[in-house]
Amino acid sequence: MKKLNTLATIAFLLFFMETEVEAAPSKKNFRGAREDASTVVEEFRKHVETVPYFSDTALTAAGNQIEEHIKCLKNWNDREAYVEEHHLKEYVGTYRDSLQYYKGIATVLIDNFMKQHRLGNADEETECRKTMQGILDDKLGTRETSLNLLDRELNTPVEKPLADWKLIGAIAGAVLLVGLLFAVFRRNRNQAAPAPVNAKGNYNAPQNGPQNADSGIVVRRKTATILKKQSLEDVIGNPDYLQIDVADFCYESAVRRMYIKNTCIADIYNMYANDADHPENAKEYGCMVLGRWVYDNESQEYYVSLEQIVLPGDDAVFAEYELNFGGKIKLRVLEQLRRLRRETNFQYDLTCWVHSHPGLGVFFSNSDVSVQTQLKHPTHPNFLTAIVVDVLTPTQELGIFTFRRDQNINSSNDLKRLYSLKEWYAWAVQSLGNRAQEANEEFNHADFFDTLAEAKKRHDLCKGVLLNRDIIIDMCMSMSAQSSGFVGYVHGRSYQKDSKVEHLAERLSNNEAVAKLDVVGCFVTDAHFSIPTIRKAVEGCIDKVSFVLFYSPTTGILTTIPVVDGELSTDETYYGEQTLENLKIWTRKK
Repeated sequence: MKKLNTLATIAFLLFFMETEVEAAPSKKNFRGAREDASTVVEEFRKHVETVPYFSDTALTAAGNQIEEHIKCLKNWNDREAYVEEHHLKEYVGTYRDSLQYYKGIATVLIDNFMKQHRLGNADEETECRKTMQGILDDKLGTRETSLNLLDRELNTPVEKPLADWKLIGAIAGAVLLVGLLFAVFRRNRNQAAPAPVNAKGNYNAPQNGPQNADSGIVVRRKTATILKKQSLEDVIGNPDYLQIDVADFCYESAVRRMYIKNTCIADIYNMYANDADHPENAKEYGCMVLGRWVYDNESQEYYVSLEQIVLPGDDAVFAEYELNFGGKIKLRVLEQLRRLRRETNFQYDLTCWVHSHPGLGVFFSNSDVSVQTQLKHPTHPNFLTAIVVDVLTPTQELGIFTFRRDQNINSSNDLKRLYSLKEWYAWAVQSLGNRAQEANEEFNHADFFDTLAEAKKRHDLCKGVLLNRDIIIDMCMSMSAQSSGFVGYVHGRSYQKDSKVEHLAERLSNNEAVAKLDVVGCFVTDAHFSIPTIRKAVEGCIDKVSFVLFYSPTTGILTTIPVVDGELSTDETYYGEQTLENLKIWTRKK
């Protein structure tokens, strides 16, 4: 089987960077009436602002981020530690790769745009294209200038001031003397003080080393860094996660325990639903999975979560015996990692990849081993896991493959047992159902952000639209895959009290059906707020939703629009407006 040729560079690209997204076609003239060149250029300027990589907002954010790195490099006591902890060399390489990529597609972006417009003659069109290319070149040049400044700072040798060695020697001698005096004092004090005893009269041993995983795993990091939190505190013991002890399915592994989120399991199951229903057309298919990991120094084992799947782009190739994820998935992985880390303040990484062997059985081929090796983390390779599913078996058998401590990968001969994706899905449905029931029975406003809190009036059928942390993250991540139009369905529950209805928004999905949750709303994005534009975007689902969430990347504002009797409310006093930044701040606090 041919596997994942273009993913050899993903491991190199899995670190924090700014938004990446494919350019989308713009206006709809469809080569009809002739247009004025200046008008077309102005429309192109507006269209470019809807493409996150080229927008002024993205350029400013990227420039600010690089300026902050340069400032830290100039002032940080330990430059090498800062470079290593922030993977700055990889960051520069990734940034340069994406810059080259967008330089390459600039002409394609212009071509796609010009297909929708018609100018008076060939000379006008040539001049128009030159102007458009200049617009993109200016933006790309801005990014390249910032990148070169960071690259130059990284490669600038640190000037070490001349030292007065006699003075340093005197200071070192004084410090050594003070240290010796302190050691003598401490020894005398320890000899004088009895060891602590407990209620049974036994001596209490000091508690050193990392905590047990079930009580929370602590990962110590250098205090001079600003990395996101490396923790599974909110996962361990959480009923939304299926806990799997790796010792139950294999004999030796560097991973001790896995925690798989119910929504992640549901998404994987739904990903293969069509193959299960139509086995005659089943093809190999797969996805990447993002999550978190911690390392127990005492046992030298990893604890890993699987939380969010990332599907391939439209350049992927899937056939009966071929699985090629294409190149666009690396940009999707990058963007979702960036958003997850920023919105949750946790250090997310690629923790698993999933693919199918329809009708071939569960095993790990040499090609799979090659992919696993390419995708591993550069400094902590052994936490990466892999799932192989045979969707054509009655129970949809799956096997989990991990690194052993010697960095070899478990084979099918090392597995004690296989799992059932159908059984996992049944558990996930039950778990999601319990969660939805708890949301209805024990509804707590503090766990949700009410986007209508500042509306001047409240409609009884849409008194509140309450977002949880997960859907805010989902919305942020979805913006990398689509620049405008209908993005997805909002799933959750409606909660009624005293004839007034509040809608709990818990998930965003491209699928209309999500286990144990109802469609309560939808999410739309566009550069500018326009009721006719929104109406057109939601015309296929307006009868199914109670509200529309509309986001404009130009203003950074999320507008909540109630839907009453199958129509968008045009009374703006019922609208709620919140900046996306406020939602992110609230999410971080949660």
